[in-house]
Amino acid sequence: MSDGHQRASARAYGGVSAAERVAQRRERLLDAALELYGTHGFLTTGVKDVCREAGVTDRYFYESFRDSAELFTAAFDRETAELLRIVAEAVGQADADPESQVRAAIGSFVRAMADDPRRARLVFVEAPTAGGDAERHVQATLRRFTQLVAATARPHVADQVPDRLVELGAVAVVGAIDRVLAEWQDGTVHASLDEVVEFLVALFHAVGATAGVDRRR
Repeated sequence: MSDGHQRASARAYGGVSAAERVAQRRERLLDAALELYGTHGFLTTGVKDVCREAGVTDRYFYESFRDSAELFTAAFDRETAELLRIVAEAVGQADADPESQVRAAIGSFVRAMADDPRRARLVFVEAPTAGGDAERHVQATLRRFTQLVAATARPHVADQVPDRLVELGAVAVVGAIDRVLAEWQDGTVHASLDEVVEFLVALFHAVGATAGVDRRR
C-alpha cells in the first residue's frame, strides 16, 4: 500500500477517525457474535452470517479477526468482563460479612445471565464447539475466576486451614456454578431464578464450611 493511500485511509471521515471507525465496526461484529452465537450457536453461524448481522462486508471482518474462533474468544472476553463488573459492583455495595458478599456475588451473576440468555449460552455452552484454542482460552479464564474466588475466601478462613483446601473449595464452587447455570439456561433444570440463587448460595456455604470458611468472620 502506498504512503498516500495509507494517509488517506487514516483520514477522519465525517469527524470520525479511521481508528474509531475500525473500533466501531469491531463492536458491531462483537454484538453480532453475541446475538448469533448466543441464539443459533457457533457451528451454525458463518463469517457471512456475522457480517450480515453486523451490517459490514467480509473485508471488515478480517481487519479485526483472523477467523470465527478469534471472534468467539473476543466476544467471550467482552461478556465475562461485563459479568465481573456487575458482580464487583454488587459486592462493593454489600455488607462486608461473608453471607452478604456471597449472596451479592452469586445473585448478581445469576440475574445477569437470566437477563440475557444469549450471554449464558455464549459463556457456558458454546466454547467446546468453537475449537481447541477457544476452549483452552475459556478454561484459562475459569481458572482465573477460581483463583479470584479462593483469594476472596482466604480472609474468612482460619489461618491453620491450608491454601490447598481453599483452592479445592473454589474449584468445586466454580465448577458447580458452571454446570448448574449451563443446564438451567438449557432448560434441563427446571427452577426459578430465586431457587437457583438460593441453591448456589447454600452450596457455596456448604463447600466453604468443608474448606474452613467461617461465615461470621
